[in-house]
Amino acid sequence: MTNHTNKDLVVVGSSAGGVGALSTLVSTLDKAFPAPVVLAQHLDPQRPSQLGSILERRSVLPIVIVSEHSPTPLESGKVYVVPSNRHVVIADGHVHLEADHADRPKPSVDMLLSSAAASYGEHLIAVILTGSGSDGAAGAVDVKNAGGLVIIQNPQTALYPSMPLSLPPTAVDHVVEMEQVGPLLFDLLKGVNLPPVEKVEDPLRDLLNQVSGQSNVDFQHYKSSTILRRISRRMAVTRNANLHDYADYLRSHPEENKELVKAFLIRVTGFFRDPEAFDFLRQTVMPTLIEQGEQNGRMLRMWSAGCATGEEAYSLALLLADLLGNDFSQWNVKIFATDLATDAVTFARRGIYPENVLSDLPNDYQARFFDRIDHGFQVAKALRQAVIFGQQDISRGVPFPRIDLVSCRNLLIYLKPELQQAVLDLFAYSLQQSHGYLFLGKAETARPTKGTFELINKKWKIYRCLSGPLNLPIRDSAFSAGTITNARREPRRGQISTSNPHASELTQPEIEIAHLRRINETIMRYTAAAVVIIDRSYRILTINVAARRLLSVRDLAYDQDFLHSIRGLPYHDVRRAIDTSFREHTSVNLEEIQLDHSSEGSGRYVNLTITNMHVEQGSPELAVITAIDVTEQVQLKQRLDTTQQEHGALVTELNVANKRFSTMNKELQDANEELQAANEELMLTQEELQATNEEFEATNEELQATNEELETNNEELQATNEELQTTNDELTSRTAELQELARQNRIEQLQLSILLERYPHFVMVLNAHNLTVNTVNPVYTEWLEGREVVGLPVSDVFGGKDLGELIKSLKTVARESQTIKTKPLVASVGDHENRTAKFVHTIVPITDAESASVNRLFLYSEKAE
Repeated sequence: MTNHTNKDLVVVGSSAGGVGALSTLVSTLDKAFPAPVVLAQHLDPQRPSQLGSILERRSVLPIVIVSEHSPTPLESGKVYVVPSNRHVVIADGHVHLEADHADRPKPSVDMLLSSAAASYGEHLIAVILTGSGSDGAAGAVDVKNAGGLVIIQNPQTALYPSMPLSLPPTAVDHVVEMEQVGPLLFDLLKGVNLPPVEKVEDPLRDLLNQVSGQSNVDFQHYKSSTILRRISRRMAVTRNANLHDYADYLRSHPEENKELVKAFLIRVTGFFRDPEAFDFLRQTVMPTLIEQGEQNGRMLRMWSAGCATGEEAYSLALLLADLLGNDFSQWNVKIFATDLATDAVTFARRGIYPENVLSDLPNDYQARFFDRIDHGFQVAKALRQAVIFGQQDISRGVPFPRIDLVSCRNLLIYLKPELQQAVLDLFAYSLQQSHGYLFLGKAETARPTKGTFELINKKWKIYRCLSGPLNLPIRDSAFSAGTITNARREPRRGQISTSNPHASELTQPEIEIAHLRRINETIMRYTAAAVVIIDRSYRILTINVAARRLLSVRDLAYDQDFLHSIRGLPYHDVRRAIDTSFREHTSVNLEEIQLDHSSEGSGRYVNLTITNMHVEQGSPELAVITAIDVTEQVQLKQRLDTTQQEHGALVTELNVANKRFSTMNKELQDANEELQAANEELMLTQEELQATNEEFEATNEELQATNEELETNNEELQATNEELQTTNDELTSRTAELQELARQNRIEQLQLSILLERYPHFVMVLNAHNLTVNTVNPVYTEWLEGREVVGLPVSDVFGGKDLGELIKSLKTVARESQTIKTKPLVASVGDHENRTAKFVHTIVPITDAESASVNRLFLYSEKAE
């Protein structure tokens, strides 16, 4: 990265509708702002921009319009406005204008941010304001990847929220209101000057232990210098001067702990990150999984843990779509993508990404698997339907069963060792039945145990699962205090099989599950009611044919998560009902649940009844879910409601119309009577109008004469108006002259004041008419013992026996307009005879430029030896 005179830089992007936002921003910048600010706004290239002049009226900082003739150097405390008809880049501490790019809006915020990120790295702050496009999203990602900070205007209050909303949530550090952007920038740039690492090692270690204890995240792999830099930013924002104060602030403000962890974590992702690793998946792992999937009814299930904004999950879908080709639609592909951050999951579910995020895709993937939209590129619908996004805390979530591939890249490095092992057990539980693959990041330090996983590729950390825990390895309570319970169980010695004659080799829970499934085959198969039995982990233990048909479950679904297997089911409501049934040992009814239209196109409604089932002491606690198809009843009810509403609306309209007709009939009768009376009045009025017309003719003659008089008066007024206009022009010219003279007079007064302040000798300016003090310089003030003498006559300022001689000389100069140098005269400070000095005074007359009369006297005094 290039070294610059200015260590930090702020780049602001906005669209044409953001003039108000930019004006607010510059008005909140402090006059001691410690970095240059570059503003880029989309404007009409054919019209000259007035942005610079608008901002000058609001900003206390100098506004610099970037010139098209040569690179403009960046200086702290200045705001640079780029032209509207050129693209701009930042390089070597200068603003450079680039050649035209017809396919980009001008100036390109993406191009500006990307070049600034390459030049300034972690010392760059990007600000994205109101806008209607997506320009800036790609550049913000480059800023984040380079270690810089990204601030966006709150989309809820932005005039045009599309521009800030187009940024991936993982690339945004601060979301603030417009009025807070300036103060936040100042705090971040000012920062906190922390001592070197070796001098704060102990307080830093204590603070990290405190944060780690509350978040289960291990920060030992971070460089201390990086940690300190990110802590200093949070200290600046929270106004804490040292590490001890900040540690106290963390204890009293739990929400700050989350912000600090967010600042530590590097949430960088992308499509096909580490292309060689994905190439190994394509060549070695995926063909094996596809072969196994063929034998399993063309079904593949994958899990992307810590999916962030979804690029990695979609990369797996792209890889499968490419390998399967036209047969992709014939496969039952489910890729579960989970992350703790709800905003990231919401962004990922849309599947919309800026163009530069797709730069690492294979050559033809963008054209084959993405659709061009207004704000970037969107993943094709078929691939989006294959990826199921959900919010999940990996330390407390329930694993997905029967998974073929788990991708968890560079997530375990943030966890404590005991939590790493527990999460690996979680993955083993998901992979054990299919002997699936585990795909870790190359930076991971966690090593799965050899008894559970075998190493397939050391460089890219790809493992294959050999065995796993029998039961769920993680419960919610396991991490409530930041500790891990003994979550591993005795490994399974054989796969569960209902046809295994050696019942003694199975554990008690396995025997009960097998028994339940045999019951399903013999009894529940022939019942018309849809029945599903699950355990406390929402795992399907048995499901009959009616339930599969009603809930659209295509495969056997044994050991799958009930909540994730039924598409369109309201996840949170059903989960809450199941938890309530287990907790309170009661039945819970959910009526008229609508299955998702988009999943099967059925628009069906079902009633669910969840009943807790605890057969005997010591046996596992189960729940029976009974589903009843009430689609016809709901649709009939909806039709009846619609019909009743239409009938009620029709009756209301008829009543209103009847009242309106009655009112109109009465109004017509009244109008007929009024018309009869009006007809009689019109006849009388006609006679009156005839007389009035004769009067109008006489009046018209009078008005004609009056009009001629008015024309004469108008000519006289026009002549007078011309004379007044001439006089007004003369007065305007005279006013301008007087203003210029006043301005020159102020300049002269200012220059004289500066001269007096800096002159090292005794100088005083007096009014020539009344000999009062107009100005006195600091040297004289010091001799006068700091007295405020401006406005006082000379006789009150000085004393001594020679005061009369001094006044006489002053009057002589004022009268004769000649310079006089007096003989040494004794002067004292007012009436204080104890502070006297002998001065030789030089008195110079100052004349008025117009009247040439003396209006001020310049008194220059030198102490006599």
